[in-house]
Amino acid sequence: MRTLIALVLMLAACAPVARPLPSPEPTSPTPAPTPTPTATASPTPVAPPTARLDDPIVTVMAAPFPVVATFALTKSAIAPGDTDLARRGVQYYLAGLDRYRDNGDFLPVGGAFGKAVAAALVASRTPGVKRTFVLESLRVESVYRKPWGTLALADARVTIADHAVDGSSPDQRETGLLRLGGDDRRLSVSDSWDDAAGRWFNGRIAEDPAGLRQAIAQPIGWYLRTESWLVGLPPETYFDGAGATPFQKARAAYFASFDRAVTKARTFADVTATIERFDTFAEMAGGMATVRVAAALVTTDAAGRTQRQAVARRVKVFFGNWSPEVVDEEVTPGVWRSGGDLALVDLDVNRA
Repeated sequence: MRTLIALVLMLAACAPVARPLPSPEPTSPTPAPTPTPTATASPTPVAPPTARLDDPIVTVMAAPFPVVATFALTKSAIAPGDTDLARRGVQYYLAGLDRYRDNGDFLPVGGAFGKAVAAALVASRTPGVKRTFVLESLRVESVYRKPWGTLALADARVTIADHAVDGSSPDQRETGLLRLGGDDRRLSVSDSWDDAAGRWFNGRIAEDPAGLRQAIAQPIGWYLRTESWLVGLPPETYFDGAGATPFQKARAAYFASFDRAVTKARTFADVTATIERFDTFAEMAGGMATVRVAAALVTTDAAGRTQRQAVARRVKVFFGNWSPEVVDEEVTPGVWRSGGDLALVDLDVNRA
């Protein structure tokens, strides 16, 4: 501390002494500059935000629900077109195997079967040799249809050659039973018979309750949006009458009962959905979820007054060959809009 104090004193003693500056001579005052006027930009009018109708947010409740194997597949006669469908499905599958072996970025099957296929493809890579899979023969051994008639599964015995494009090595052949799933427009390879274990590699994969809950949120939100509108927006059309099911026709009649001159806006808020049960197949995934929906119906009348009313719905959400969709609604206990005719053969189609 003494050293620091001495240093400060030394610096102070050596510092120059300040002397007063001479007084400045008087000068004539300088006039202040005249400000130059600047142009002011005119304000740009801001357009009000455009109203937009969105799907309501749907909160799916985590309550447990039963999964029941209600639907049964029926073994049916093999139709002439089934072989062509199976052939196209297997050829698509083989093209996917080629791509995975070459690039490692696409595998057309999943589950235990997919893992076994991926390991075999990696082991079959031959440096410097371009190989491709060729379908040499195919015979459909059995087909299965859903209760409403849609093709569900086809089992095909195939012989596949692993061919060297330049002929530098001999072909490798394998014969086995493939299972394809889909509909009457498209089949895809989904499984293979494991001769050593005496069962299908993948078999029946059980439904994941969490996945089912997640999957119903979008169709429920869309379903409620189709009967919603906002002030100033033109009505949206969701029904043209072409190929309509009994339920869709009944719902169109329900839409026609709305009086938009009286109700200027109609939306849903605080939407919750609870799965009561899921009816499925013993042999494959898919089926029907029965869902209870609760929401607040928010309406605005011609005078601008807004009201909220609690509403409850009970609907059926179908999981088929397309995205899950609402296919029926209970009007009164035990009475459904479809009249009992869900026309699933028209809906259970891959629309891609």
